[in-house]
Amino acid sequence: MKWTIYELIKQEKIDNNIDVTLDFSEYIEGTDIYRISPVKVSGDFEIYDAEEFVFYLDIKCTLYLPDARTLEEIPFEIDLSVEEGFSTFEDEENHKIEGITIDLLPIIWSNIILEKPIRVVKDETEDFDLGNTEVEDDDINPAFANLKNNKK
Repeated sequence: MKWTIYELIKQEKIDNNIDVTLDFSEYIEGTDIYRISPVKVSGDFEIYDAEEFVFYLDIKCTLYLPDARTLEEIPFEIDLSVEEGFSTFEDEENHKIEGITIDLLPIIWSNIILEKPIRVVKDETEDFDLGNTEVEDDDINPAFANLKNNKK
């Protein structure tokens, strides 16, 4: 997903649609993502005055994340639409084009990571039982024996 400015200008006149499937499995190393499905990216782009390039992308994939309680693998669907702009001049709304190429891979990956939840919990584990949490008087450490008098 890397093009030169000139390739994009030429491609816009022929077909400005994008429809690719990408593999981001190398990117999940060092994250808490167990695995990621192939990422489906579709959309199109527009060019304004050969200086500003705007991409309208739909990104779909499934992240397999650990359950916060059991570490079981839980699928999390991502389906988002983004608008990303690139320009040859410094601009607050757009990414600045360094050199003559535009690379969408880091942009797509950062949008996926932004959609990833911090914590996921499988529905069946909502009533997760931690077992018996009551402590017998015989099991109390003598150093903490006076604390039982402070019960409310």
